[in-house]
Amino acid sequence: MAENEKKDKPKDKLKPAFKLDEKSKKILIVFLAFLILAFLLFYFKQLFVAAVVNNKPITRFTLDRELEKQGGQQVLESLVTKSLILQEAKNQGVIITQKEIDEKISEIEKQVESQGSDLDTLLLTQGQTRKSLEEQIKIELIIGEILNDEITISDEEVQEYYEENKEYYGEEANFEEIKESIREELRQTKLSERFQLWLEEVKQKAKIYYFLKF
Repeated sequence: MAENEKKDKPKDKLKPAFKLDEKSKKILIVFLAFLILAFLLFYFKQLFVAAVVNNKPITRFTLDRELEKQGGQQVLESLVTKSLILQEAKNQGVIITQKEIDEKISEIEKQVESQGSDLDTLLLTQGQTRKSLEEQIKIELIIGEILNDEITISDEEVQEYYEENKEYYGEEANFEEIKESIREELRQTKLSERFQLWLEEVKQKAKIYYFLKF
């Protein structure tokens, strides 16, 4: 009987070395929260501080406001234009594939390399990336698809342009060899002019609301 009582007796549980009261717990939680916040502010400091000059910070907010003043309206108009073009492409069923974009980039890359440079270096000097270049090319291809049928370049126009710019091409230039490049140059010029008129027409039909003033 005594042996059974000994077996049934619960084992003593380990007791904690110390126990915090409620006030101490709150202080500890606040302290830990402060440490976590301090770490996050340090780790993501570039989100809040753009630079520090003699221990005086220049905040990201200050930088953003200055950038808005200098080019905010231009950037906003660019975004509005891009949105309108993409919406019109969807409305008209214009689809630009990644293959088309890659082919255009390949053409540009070959042209840049022929001039003794490389595309990535050139983009870096212009503050661009391949992704931004792809977006730019996509927009250009969309505009081309929408307006190409409205652009025609006659042989007479090509010949006239060549005659007026013979000095630029040089005496050794062969008209038959360069006439297609001239045609493309004239097409791009007309396309740019037509695009400005087209964009104004699209803007007039669109409902655009501006909530920022620069």
